[in-house]
Amino acid sequence: MPRKSNALNNTQVERAKPADSPLNDGDGLYLYVEKKNHSPKMTKIWRFRYIKPFSQSRTWITIGTYPEITLKQAREIKSQYRALLIQGIDPNIQRQQEKLAKTRALRSTFRRVAEDWFKDRQTRANFSADYAKDVWRLVERYLLPAFGDMPISEITASMAIKAFKPIQARGTLETLKRTIQKLNEIMTYAKHHDLIIDNRMAELSKAFDSPTVQHMKTIRPEDLGEFLMTLANAQIHIQTRLLIQWQLLTLTRPAEAASAKFEDIDESKKIWRVMVKKGIKEDNSGRVHLIPLSRQAIAVLREIKKINKGRTYLFPSIKDPSKHCNTQTANAAIKRMGYQGKLVAHGLRSIASTALNEQGFNKDYIEVALSHMDKDKVRAAYNHALYLEQRAKMLQWWGDFVEQASNQTLPKFHLKLVNG
Repeated sequence: MPRKSNALNNTQVERAKPADSPLNDGDGLYLYVEKKNHSPKMTKIWRFRYIKPFSQSRTWITIGTYPEITLKQAREIKSQYRALLIQGIDPNIQRQQEKLAKTRALRSTFRRVAEDWFKDRQTRANFSADYAKDVWRLVERYLLPAFGDMPISEITASMAIKAFKPIQARGTLETLKRTIQKLNEIMTYAKHHDLIIDNRMAELSKAFDSPTVQHMKTIRPEDLGEFLMTLANAQIHIQTRLLIQWQLLTLTRPAEAASAKFEDIDESKKIWRVMVKKGIKEDNSGRVHLIPLSRQAIAVLREIKKINKGRTYLFPSIKDPSKHCNTQTANAAIKRMGYQGKLVAHGLRSIASTALNEQGFNKDYIEVALSHMDKDKVRAAYNHALYLEQRAKMLQWWGDFVEQASNQTLPKFHLKLVNG
């Protein structure tokens, strides 16, 4: 549509004074010049008048102020609004939707969504306090620096590939795997809350090398004596030494041993009651696993009482005794002892498993002693005392084996000292 002959020019706009009616540039574009009482300053405002697509009523929309928005820019914006009207779109409604979208984008940054996901994840199963710390540490180190302030809807797979290439280059493929897993969990959370349409990271792992499956590093039973001698002479805290001995004798997982409580042990019956769950979540959920304590385990327990009696945990944190020690304490000590790449804390269970199997003990007894979940979970839930008598005899054999291998480097286990 040709511009009207009364179209404004830059000089008119610059020299415009307050008037009873606005200056008309044509095609619905007007310049309003306003002056507040007792103030020498004038305000020049661009507005676009139009007819609403559906109601056919007249209305207007503010474009902005002059000189922040020049005459040329005001005309360009007016043309955009007219193009919307041709499509039956109300410019005011379009602006509101764009504003809402921007607000939503600010509220839906990756950082904000990751924080919300983490809070939600903490309320659900299999997410212990220690595991939560590890997860958030990973998020802070690898995900937030790459995507933190970005709207989650704008993050693409190619961005993630670029961000994760350095992790693969360092060869830390297990870390890369966990990072991709957590990114996927966060994106899935966003999808479930209608923040994104789909999870673009669903097949991201295919863009990287997969970590080689490695079994827990362990040693042969015949090498246990050398390990125990090294443990006895290691420059480590006495509590850490007792923790490793306790885990070795009870066949427990590192997290179970580290979080053991005095209240769960019946010394008179020589039974330790363990709540088993993935991650050792700090609640009453899980299944009960009863562990018969050998004479050797009782002796270690009494050594523990000498240094930690009155505490909640057998192995309290040095920094905060109201909490248990870190679940990686035993692992770190074993590495410092020169066993990195040879043995991990979880591998202590494998030493016992190998020895017991080679000795010919019933495989079912061994599996229950290792607290491996029965395939029939219902059956397992009601059989926490399964094979208790047989396991007591088996663990006593194992305690004797460990004592013999220790070459007198463990606490004294003489029957006369621990019975009665």
